[in-house]
Amino acid sequence: MKIIFSLLLTVCTLPVYAQVSIGVIGGYSHATLKATDRQETYTTDIFPPPAPVSKYAPKWHAGLVADIHLVKGLYLQPQVLISKKGAKMEQRANTSFIIYRGDLKTELTYLELPLNLVYKMPLGPGKLVAGAGGYCARGLSGKFDDRVTQTTLPGGTPNKNEIRGKIYFEDKIPAAHEPTYYYKKSDHGLNFMAGYEFKNGLIFNASYSLGLTDAFTPEPEIRKNRYFGLSAGYLLKVR
Repeated sequence: MKIIFSLLLTVCTLPVYAQVSIGVIGGYSHATLKATDRQETYTTDIFPPPAPVSKYAPKWHAGLVADIHLVKGLYLQPQVLISKKGAKMEQRANTSFIIYRGDLKTELTYLELPLNLVYKMPLGPGKLVAGAGGYCARGLSGKFDDRVTQTTLPGGTPNKNEIRGKIYFEDKIPAAHEPTYYYKKSDHGLNFMAGYEFKNGLIFNASYSLGLTDAFTPEPEIRKNRYFGLSAGYLLKVR
């Protein structure tokens, strides 16, 4: 987080004659968590749960954006977003003695600070836009909904179990707490974006957010945030 705040401070101290626009931006996020295989050793389970397979889930992001002209076609675009992330995960296993079905939903809310270097090229009634940069994010809140059905063969009655509750953001798991529902306080990664900006200030972007750090507190499993985004916004020229 210190890196992003330092960059934002640099932005604020740019020459006063720089061309600056500010505005709002928001849209749809197609989010998931890139998860490694579970490596825990189960000593008490006759049938250990299968590794979760991550799926994409509909989320959203919204916030403020600044557009600062640096030189020629280069611009700096810091943003302050509330960003919903997370995933749907599936656990599936069929053996000769058991059918296992797990559906796991995770929702994470972050304060996200992307900072992109953008190039704009005049095209038609506006400008074609492309850029890349990095982001830092701080976990604000989260929740989970885990549903598991386990059926013993042959002819057993399905045993259903559902657990739902709050996700906590801690870098270390407190003693005597269930480890599954803890995520790390911060998240870092890269952004890639392309879009179009109209002369009246309307902007439309497609983006990809690539989490580089492990967002999940329990070891040794690793979960990294990912999302494809579609955004719309409006820039109002300040200077």
